[in-house]
Amino acid sequence: MPRADEKSEYSRLHSQDESLDSHDELIDDGVVETPRSPVLRTRWQQAVFVLLLFSLSANFILTAIVAFKTRTPACLVATPGVKIPYTPAPVKWVNKKLDPDHRFMGQPRLEMDQAWHKILEGTLIRFSDEELSLANHSTSVKFADGPGSVGGLGVSHSLHCLKRMKQYLHKDYYYGQEEQDWDELFAHVDHCLESIRQYIVCKADVNVFTLVWTAHSRTKPSTHVPQQHACVDWEPLQEWMIARAARGDQMVGPPESLYENGVVGEPIVD
Repeated sequence: MPRADEKSEYSRLHSQDESLDSHDELIDDGVVETPRSPVLRTRWQQAVFVLLLFSLSANFILTAIVAFKTRTPACLVATPGVKIPYTPAPVKWVNKKLDPDHRFMGQPRLEMDQAWHKILEGTLIRFSDEELSLANHSTSVKFADGPGSVGGLGVSHSLHCLKRMKQYLHKDYYYGQEEQDWDELFAHVDHCLESIRQYIVCKADVNVFTLVWTAHSRTKPSTHVPQQHACVDWEPLQEWMIARAARGDQMVGPPESLYENGVVGEPIVD
């Protein structure tokens, strides 16, 4: 399908191009035949051209309809020259309305902690060497008990950051029972806030929202999203992650040479 900014490869047909040999004599077995009328030939060629144009137009429209019905979600349609990152994850897209999940809302409680624990299952997963090679020739911490390496998907890092931010909102509940390095904790949450900001801008949600007046305010209307979102189907994705789950104690530990000078460096976080 041509791009919108491409110029057409076709130009208007000119009359002098339609019948280059219209005045040539057709000779067969020594018999000179009278050429067909230029007018008849022109009409015949025009009919063929119209038929060809109709066929191409119908094919284009049919292709466009099929592409529309089976199109990739907008977040995966790349601009020419932009590469979509490789992932071994089985991604399936669904349309859904985003309703609040009250297990993650409100004051800290056992139900909330259990919900966060469940949604973060499969945070660390096992990758094969081939999969990491396809991911821009990456390397990761090796798996201790066999081939492969340990890593994760970006969604797990984002969810971990959201959990950290939620816990920071309720410091007394989550951190009040023991001493904390509050500077380190603030730095971690600050990193998480910036990471989430970058992610939101990178994956910009371009779904339309509208405004509606409700009884909650005379000055600020509420927002309404009239269309369903195009979302990754989370349940089968997490099932795949859990099937590959790895634990921290299954990783090859760091080399002692990192600590020979007794200097503890800052973590490297992308």
